[in-house]
Order: sequence, then structure tokens, then C-alpha cells
Amino acid sequence: MPPIRTLTADALQVEIYPTRREAGRRSAEAAAEAIAAAVAARGRAVVLFASAPSQQEVLEELVARKDIEWPKVIGLHVDEYVGARETDAHSFRKFLIDRLVSKVSIGAFHGIRGEAEDWEAECIRYGKLLEEFPPDVGLLGIGENGHLAFNDPPVADFEDPALVKRVELDQRCREQQVHDGMFPRLEDVPRYALTVTLPPILRVPRLVVTVPGPTKQEAVRATLRDPISTACPATALRRHSGALLVLDQDAAALMG
Repeated sequence: MPPIRTLTADALQVEIYPTRREAGRRSAEAAAEAIAAAVAARGRAVVLFASAPSQQEVLEELVARKDIEWPKVIGLHVDEYVGARETDAHSFRKFLIDRLVSKVSIGAFHGIRGEAEDWEAECIRYGKLLEEFPPDVGLLGIGENGHLAFNDPPVADFEDPALVKRVELDQRCREQQVHDGMFPRLEDVPRYALTVTLPPILRVPRLVVTVPGPTKQEAVRATLRDPISTACPATALRRHSGALLVLDQDAAALMG
């Protein structure tokens, strides 16, 4: 189904669909096209995944597709809570394993080890993986505070020298984890996470950013209308000529 509206914000392409299911289907289609192009050019595709309810329909649609050469795909992801094990209910690795990795014949999936005792060494290890396997495609969302991955406004840095770092999550980010149903209470949400930083995310040639739902209306408005700054990290997407922002009507409600 074609979008009900398209627009551009600087270099960023934006498409709006009636429902989050249709938005998810479009994002999966765009991701599949980029994966196929990378496989054709280099024999493999590296995909950087976000883990959040906003990605649920995208992942379901990816699993349902029959045109993706999954054995030629290497999966990476953008963040993990400090202390989280792969089997923990709130683990972002578990989110992706349950919804994607366990359902397709993916060539490899490399997770951030939240349970690592030495988090500095883990950041270095995962940064080296990003250098060894530079992503071709990124499947992202935008947080209620405008974050990309866990690069919240207080810690976001467009020129960050680190590839992966430990961050303290800001209040609004932690509240979102409750809104998303990941935790029952704010006090249950971890305070720290390991995140891929903004420079390696913004270097990914093709970014498909899926943002559904009414709780993201203000973040979408800020992303498309506010000055480009770390006050809303997602504004940096407007400098990315390979980025596609896919919205449903609820998320786009403040766009007029």
C-alpha cells in the first residue's frame, strides 16, 4: 500500500502510513532491499538492530518474507542494559532472539554482553566488532526523548570518540521503558546501559527508522522541526541522505 503522505526534512525522507502494521511492512521491505543490495555487492549484509516495541511489526514482517538470504546476514544490535543476561526478560538480546534470530537461519548474531564484569572491556570488544563488520543497514526507532539507541540528550555526542560506551539513562528514557511495558515500575528500570554511539550509527549507509504510536508524536515533531542538536539526537537523521523515517498516523499527528 502506498503511503498516505510523503515529505522531506532536509535530507531525510519521511513516509506516513495508516497503521503501524503497514508502517512495519514498509520498513521490512526497505530493509530487505538494502540487505539484497549488500549481499549482491559484497556477499553478505550486516544489519544493526534496535530492540523495542516499535520494532515488533518490522521484525514480524522480516520473518515472514521469503526473499531474504538470512545465512548471508550478520546481526548486531544497538544497546543492552548493564547487568542484563541474555535470558533475562528485559534483555534486548532476548528481545531480538525471541522475535527474529530464533525464527530465521541468520548467519551470525553478535550481542552486547550486558552481564560482562568489565564493561569497559565489553565496550572495546563490541566496538571492534563494529569495525570488523561495518553495518550496511540499520533498523532503528526514536525514543520519546528523541534518543537514538540509548544516546539520550544528556549523553548524546555527534562527535563521540567512542564506538560503544556506558551511559546513565535519563528520567524520561527510563519512564518510556515502563510505558512500553518492559518493566512494571520505574524503580525496576536499570539506570545504566551499554550503547552504540551516534557516529557509528550515523555512518550506516541505509537507516530505516520506524516510529509508530501516539507516545512518539512530540519526538517526531522535534526530529523534523527542531534545530539539529543533541537536545533531540534524532534530528541528526536530517543530515543522512540514506535515512528513511516510517511513521504511522498516530506518530505523525503533530505534523499538520
